[in-house]
Formats: sequence, C-alpha cells, structure tokens
Amino acid sequence: MVTTRVEWDSLSEDTRRAVEARTGPLSRVKSVSSGFNSELAAVLHSAGKTTFVKGLRAEHPRVWTQRREKAVNPHVLPVTAALQWSVDTDEWSLLAFEHVPGRHIDYSPSSPDLAKFVTSLRTLQELPCPDIELKFAEKRWANYSDDPELFKGEHLLHTEWSPSNVLVDDKALFVDWAWATRGAAWIDPACWVVWLIASGHSPEEAEKWAAQVPSWNDAPTDAVAAFAAAQADLWSEIAEVDPEPWITGMAAAARRWSAHRRA
Repeated sequence: MVTTRVEWDSLSEDTRRAVEARTGPLSRVKSVSSGFNSELAAVLHSAGKTTFVKGLRAEHPRVWTQRREKAVNPHVLPVTAALQWSVDTDEWSLLAFEHVPGRHIDYSPSSPDLAKFVTSLRTLQELPCPDIELKFAEKRWANYSDDPELFKGEHLLHTEWSPSNVLVDDKALFVDWAWATRGAAWIDPACWVVWLIASGHSPEEAEKWAAQVPSWNDAPTDAVAAFAAAQADLWSEIAEVDPEPWITGMAAAARRWSAHRRA
C-alpha cells in the first residue's frame, strides 16, 4: 500500500532540467516523508518561490492517479492547494502545487482541528461534481458489499482522510486527490468516522462529528450499515497483506464501527 520514496538527487539530469525550466534554478530541496501514494515528494525552493512536487514513475501501475489529480484540481480550489504545472517525461509524471502553510491534522477527541475539517468538508460538498473520469463508489466497493448500489450518487468525494492528506492552518485543506470518487455525499463523512475512531473517538462520538455535515443526516440507515461493513472487510483485507500498526489500527476501528452499526 505504501509507495517507496525516491530522493530528488536520484532523478535523471533530464528530469531535473525539465523541472528547473519551470521553477528556475533550485537553491534547496527538502524531501517529504509523509503520505503513501507518491514515489517522489519534495518541497523545491528557488528564487522567491516555493513549490511542492509529487510524482510517480511513468511505468508505475498507479500513474493514472497523477492524471486524476490534475483533472480534479481546478474543480476543488476552495479546499485544496492549486496546481501550478505538470511534467510528463518518458521517466516520470510530476505535479507541482503551490506550497501552503500548515501541519497535518490532529483527529484526537480534544483537537480544535475537527471543526475546521467540518467547515471544509461542508464546502466540498457544495461543489458540483465535475464531468471528468472518476471512480464510482458502487464499483469501487463492490467486492465488499452485497448491495453496492446503496453507495451510488452524484457527489465528488475525496474518501482518503489520512492525516497526511489534510493540512491545517487557518482552515483545513484537502490534498492528494488520487482516489477521487463519484458517489453518495454521506460517504466522505463516513470514511472520516473510521479515522476518528482510530484516533481515539468512540463510534458514538465519531458519528456526532459526522452529523455536523448535512449529508450524513440524510443517509439511509441501511446504506451506512452496509458501508461500515464494507470498510471493515476492506481494512481487514489490507491488514492481512500489510500488518503495519497504523493499518491494523484502522482495521480494528472499522470493525468496531461496523459492530456499532449492527447493534
């Protein structure tokens, strides 16, 4: 699940030259270790400019996620960092975003960040779903549900609420749109519930936060229960393949939420 990182200095001269044609000569490069989906992640410093660059090798099986992020970006600018430029070579697919201030979100029960997340998620849910290629919720989770049509909808969803995908300063910004999906609006707060439980909330407390997003309160009870069960099966499957502590923690949180929903 986690992609191995590549250092900037290991890139070919041609690739680095293609980047510097857009940034100007670089004075400093700082690698970024957080996040799971990129082989390259770095903050590039040049004269009067700071840029965050992420990328995958051209032959990487998930290189399509780069194209997805590029397509989504102009439609979600109220809640994300703006794409500055992109580079596609025979070796790499690279995306460069404005460098925004902030730290990774804190999901713990006493965190003041939670209210900022809710505000940004409300904003996202008011944005129209663009007419671009996206995952479909009813297909994405079809292997984990007997009735995935319950997840169908016409809203743009982020779905990947790892703390490394949410930057907080004066507001919460959502980054890494690799798994953007079209589906029922309540799915985004539902995905958030699992992260909240893994961060120390009880299922009841997590759902109270989700209830601050209007779409959650309109969600059919059977659909939410089916989605909770699907999340439990999905995370348990991931944990069997890659039993890192944070993944097993997510699997336990998803099972706990599903049990709460069944009860």
